Amino acid sequence: MKLTIQPFDSFPLLVTKRWLNIINASHPFRISFENHSGIVGAASRQYDLGEISSIQINNESDTELVIEYDIANINITSAADGNVKVVNSIQVDSIREEVKVLSRSEVGLGLNSLDDTDLSPQESKMVASANINRKELILQNTSVNPVDIRVGGANVGQRNGGLIKAGGSFVLSNGAAVYAFNSDQSHKAKLSVIEVLQ
Repeated sequence: MKLTIQPFDSFPLLVTKRWLNIINASHPFRISFENHSGIVGAASRQYDLGEISSIQINNESDTELVIEYDIANINITSAADGNVKVVNSIQVDSIREEVKVLSRSEVGLGLNSLDDTDLSPQESKMVASANINRKELILQNTSVNPVDIRVGGANVGQRNGGLIKAGGSFVLSNGAAVYAFNSDQSHKAKLSVIEVLQ
């Protein structure tokens, strides 16, 4: 997957698999997550995210950042200079010699633009049903008022789920059913949704 982040901007990424592989990056960047200010991200690195489900990729440079990455449930090391395990601190488990592997990269073969989802204050609603052909789901908070939206499973609510700030976006890499919750007490929320299909 390829991601472009403008100078001094950031991108939220929901990770539903254990390993984040940075295949290529135009320059170093910062990866931050809950209760941690961040670690350095660079090309040819692999991160064991363990229990972490949401990260923020930060471009702190004055030039555009282009990243190629993959998220997987298996540990594949090809040209990585080491494996970094993230567990509220950085711990290097081991540095391994290069391993040659046969791998396959899948790209999205289609897009499905779903209807916008309108959410009343404090309302929870399904925004995308389960789809085994989904590679990613791109969600954007297009609310007129500055409203925060939470996204996640059927139990998403005021204090759980991934957070999409007003004007922000969120990418999910799975085919599960996705729900949204309008955390505002008085304003309606709107969520735009695009499925990337395999």
